[in-house]
Amino acid sequence: MSAATLPSAISSRYDEVSPKYDQASPQQVAIKLFWLAYEHLTWTAVEKLLPTDGRTLRVLDAGGGGGKYGARFAERGHHVTVLDLSPGMLEQARASFSRAGQLERASFVVGNVLELPFAEKSFDLVFCEGDPVSYCLDEYPRAIRELVRVAVPGAPVVMGVDNRYEAFVGTLKYVKAADALAVLQTGKTKCPYGLPVHAFTLKELQEAVKAAGAEIDEIFGKPVLFFELLEAMKAARGPEFDAWAARDELLALQERMAHEGFAATGQHLQVMARRKA
Repeated sequence: MSAATLPSAISSRYDEVSPKYDQASPQQVAIKLFWLAYEHLTWTAVEKLLPTDGRTLRVLDAGGGGGKYGARFAERGHHVTVLDLSPGMLEQARASFSRAGQLERASFVVGNVLELPFAEKSFDLVFCEGDPVSYCLDEYPRAIRELVRVAVPGAPVVMGVDNRYEAFVGTLKYVKAADALAVLQTGKTKCPYGLPVHAFTLKELQEAVKAAGAEIDEIFGKPVLFFELLEAMKAARGPEFDAWAARDELLALQERMAHEGFAATGQHLQVMARRKA
């Protein structure tokens, strides 16, 4: 699949899955806990950026999908522009905002992070979670420049991307071991929907963000060593260990580990940066 045809493929695939996106209910406790930790780590870091003095921010939720995070910004009083390639996903986002009673605080735009349809310095906070930047493949530097471009000077720019270490280990153990070396060397892999993505090393991510004109506050992993941690807790506590009952302890451990130098072991990498003033 070429870079030129990928946006259409992404839009079509997400239009296809949009009616049931975010509605899955995994029965395995470990998987439910994994996504609980993922969302906790994502939002906890972002929430700290929000003003507590009543100021209203203009937020861009780029690649915002079904509006899971965008609605949270709106519930805290901010105006959110949700941009996505998929009209179907934007309909789900509109429904999410409607359920939250926040439609008046939202705008919905079909668009591509490689060419954001907004003027420079349009947003007080730019948020791009999940795979939008990774979907840009070798053009990811352009996507990162666009995200920084539309932020006002000094504004936070938050991005989530796929992590190459996790992609390599996952391919080696669970997909096709013969392909793992190429994933490690090139970062070329696939998302759960079968679409090509670029998985980042910490160094290339740092370099791309700095080249785009942003200063990095932190890059952390989410979640980090999650299933290994769960296994270790079970081994230490014995066969009666109830992982779901221990979820608060697990989240606290993840919160600590995510910011203690374990970024390279994260399933995703989250960039906390700011456009240079």
